[in-house]
Amino acid sequence: MRFYFLLLFLNTFAPVVHAQKSPVKFGDIPMDDLTMTIYSKDSSAAAVILMDYGQAQLNVGSNFANMIFERHTRIKILSKDGLKWGDVSILLGQSGGAEDRITSLTASTYNLVNGKIVESKLDKKGIFKEKFNRNFNLQKFTMPDVKEGSLIEYTYKVSSDFWLYFPNWEFQSTIPTRWSEYWATIPDIFHFERYMQGYLAVVVNEVKPTNAGTLGAQAHHWIVKDAPAFKEEPFMTSQQNFISRINFALSHVTFPGSPSREIMGSWEKLNKDLLIAQGFGNVIDKSGFLKNLAASLTAGINEPIKKIEAIHRYIATTIEWDGIEDFYPGDLRKVLETKKGSSADINVLLAAILDKLEIPVEMVLLSTRNHGIIRKEYPMVRQFNYVICAARVEGNVILLDATEKHLPYTIIPDRCLNGQGLVISKTNHGWINIPPSAKAKTIVNANIKIGIDGVMEGTVSFSDEGYNANKIRNEFEIKGQEEFSKEFRNKTQWGITKSEFENLTDLEKPFVQTHHVLINEHTSSTGNTIYFNPLLANRLLQNPFKNDTRVYPIDYGAPSENMYMSKFVIPPGYTVDELPKSKFLTLPENGARFFYNISQTGDVINLTCIVSINRTLFAQTEYSILREFYSQIVAKEAEQIVLKKL
Repeated sequence: MRFYFLLLFLNTFAPVVHAQKSPVKFGDIPMDDLTMTIYSKDSSAAAVILMDYGQAQLNVGSNFANMIFERHTRIKILSKDGLKWGDVSILLGQSGGAEDRITSLTASTYNLVNGKIVESKLDKKGIFKEKFNRNFNLQKFTMPDVKEGSLIEYTYKVSSDFWLYFPNWEFQSTIPTRWSEYWATIPDIFHFERYMQGYLAVVVNEVKPTNAGTLGAQAHHWIVKDAPAFKEEPFMTSQQNFISRINFALSHVTFPGSPSREIMGSWEKLNKDLLIAQGFGNVIDKSGFLKNLAASLTAGINEPIKKIEAIHRYIATTIEWDGIEDFYPGDLRKVLETKKGSSADINVLLAAILDKLEIPVEMVLLSTRNHGIIRKEYPMVRQFNYVICAARVEGNVILLDATEKHLPYTIIPDRCLNGQGLVISKTNHGWINIPPSAKAKTIVNANIKIGIDGVMEGTVSFSDEGYNANKIRNEFEIKGQEEFSKEFRNKTQWGITKSEFENLTDLEKPFVQTHHVLINEHTSSTGNTIYFNPLLANRLLQNPFKNDTRVYPIDYGAPSENMYMSKFVIPPGYTVDELPKSKFLTLPENGARFFYNISQTGDVINLTCIVSINRTLFAQTEYSILREFYSQIVAKEAEQIVLKKL
């Protein structure tokens, strides 16, 4: 998007901004860095970012406005796991005919050979571009001759016409960063909201007045030293929500002698703009060619709900999702022809067909769990990366997503469970909650006889519902029954004489797999005593929360329930010598629940064990309680039954 209206306000201007300099010279490699084998501040690090320097500046001329972004990065590879840092990706924006351009790129790998530094320069053959989504491409390159002990260094410059989106800067990565520095030079006519996130101390945070031609400007400067690696913890959303970084959002522009020109605006303005935007709001209005298809797919169906179900099932099973998350659709005719498309292609097609059936439907923009939270104080479209549908039937709102063929129309994918979405509508614009409409549920049922030799024989069935059913059906379809069964045998180490599968395509019923088993190694014997754990499957072997403290909220996304029921017939001539005690745990407000009920009747032992997570979000302050909850589950589920010979 080019903003040539600047011509109206600036007649003569020299687009010169005083550039800063990287703290190190390219190619000037200290021997101490090259000989480093362990990073002293994190001995477990597979690699360390020795220096990451960036500068961004806005340039405005008499007939143009652009953004220049430069980066200089130096990384030490310490172990085999760090080799992946030799693969570099640069995100480049695109819109219409405009695209970010890399105007310079230099990269080298340095290795120590016989006490001398040997440099391997990047060959142009190692540079390639691939599509990320409709609005971004990835410029990728692979560093040459990267091995354990290598030091890699690269610098590049990007020229962009999309000056509305000032580059954010991350001071932290998934490996330690010794030095991170960022300069942002912004002419005074541009007013950016800036907000820092994360928990790291900034050792330099200053603003220096400078000039940009005839205009004043501000050079913002930040430095963070010795940033630890950002380590993901169990049950958290995108690291983009928590990693330490500086963010920019353009609020307004004030041209000399003129009133401020609003850029960010409001969510209401964004809604109006999208309703009339080419490629979004007008796509459904211009999809009259779908009328015949809509009529044929719902012939003989009168109820709106049944029509929605029929259309959803058709698209989910006919159009393959290509894995791209987007909210701008492409050509819907082409999507139907190729039978493949992005999340936007699929869900806007769904909405367009429902519209032809006169079912009220609107698009809902959202940010997926791996994309980050939405900050409502900054009404920017760049916060979104996905779109779903909201159909209105008999006063109810039904959220729809047809990207997953193994989910019924009543359940949206768990990637969408990230708080709220923004309804784009002429009449119903606003925020809407996107709650989970199903659990991730598994029920295991074991019916087992134990022989005097300790061998177990019987059946074990798994019944998966909700999000777990979607996962297991996808796996089953990709691998096929033979490979699926083979991997199950390898994982459990059970002898399986027969396997049966039910409800492969009936999404309203659980996906059920039943295995006829001979289990040789689940018991242990000493003299006249047999020991065994009554949980043959779905046992919690370790606490997912290993750290003593927690910095981030615990976010499960969807409620879950794991139920295990078993019946063991003990061998003749044996009696139960020790039986675990029953145990019941409940967290405040029924946030989570553990139910362990075991009993003996004659030669039969029955166990019912249930772990339920009922709340999807827990604050950091609740971490210690939740951690102790899991610790007690691990301890209880580890207890064994002891049988003794009479």
